[in-house]
Amino acid sequence: MVTVIERGQGIAAAAEATGATIVIDTFRAFTTAAVLLDRGVDPLYLTADVDIARDIARDERAILIGEDLGVRPEGFDLGNSPAEALTAGDLAGRCAVQRSTAGTRSLIAAVRAGAAPVYASSLVVATATARAVASRSRVTIISAGLHGTERAVEDDLTADLITDLLVGTADPSGIAAAVAATDRAELLRRAPWSHPDDVAIAADVDRYGFAMEARLDDRGHIRLVATFGVGDPTD
Repeated sequence: MVTVIERGQGIAAAAEATGATIVIDTFRAFTTAAVLLDRGVDPLYLTADVDIARDIARDERAILIGEDLGVRPEGFDLGNSPAEALTAGDLAGRCAVQRSTAGTRSLIAAVRAGAAPVYASSLVVATATARAVASRSRVTIISAGLHGTERAVEDDLTADLITDLLVGTADPSGIAAAVAATDRAELLRRAPWSHPDDVAIAADVDRYGFAMEARLDDRGHIRLVATFGVGDPTD
């Protein structure tokens, strides 16, 4: 049972995380990641650097997904867009590499700091993520935020929901509308580098029933794996 919940903001806080850690990026990285895993992408690698993403994708013959300051980098196949991920061609069994300015960089900072287990989260996997860490005594929740340095209200609202789920007081009935009504949501709807359906997908609470655990492979690459059920209670 979780008795201590610590909250943090951005890459700097992620770099100091210990123990079970949840890194949240609702607009849009970890919503996109959930779509990719649901569509059968395997493996899904995360990187902090655009050039490293290109290197891994070349070595693995993978598709490149993500953004740099919101915009899809040159040579990337898809932007950091859940709507694009939903409508892309057959992804089952495809290797993909994802890079984002806030989410993937924050998660990688937590993994490199030695936090474990580390989960990527957003509203679409909120309950499954809470369930995955429910047997831990202490959990750190990091809101990746805007660019990994500034507060983003959608990440904080998602963190609030996961916190409430962990302590048994959650009422998710109004959170989708609250997230969709934020200034950040309106910016995404208007931004030329965002798909107009991204907000609606990102606000779809518990769209998926899996959590997304970060794991290191034998080459030191970080990948996301869909997991179901309560995680290992060993701290």
